[in-house]
Amino acid sequence: MTKTAESSPEIDNLKEDLASLKSHVSELTAALKKDGVAEAEKLSEKAKEKLGELKDRGQDGIHQIEERVKEKPGQSIAIAFAAGFLASMLLRNRS
Repeated sequence: MTKTAESSPEIDNLKEDLASLKSHVSELTAALKKDGVAEAEKLSEKAKEKLGELKDRGQDGIHQIEERVKEKPGQSIAIAFAAGFLASMLLRNRS
């Protein structure tokens, strides 16, 4: 029985250490989750900003094309026809 009495404090210490470790892991997991959510929100905001910028640039490009078509409608029709003709030739050769 002496052996059991001697190992009991060691077992108690191990149990305390395991409980402490479990607590620390839980705290670390919670902190990582909180940081992950915060980082995801930051990335989401950045993505929304970039999407807005790209949308604005696209709209600017469309407006520029519209102005060029209004300035030179004949040339625009010729370019569109040529692009369509080339696309059809390329697609016909693929088949």
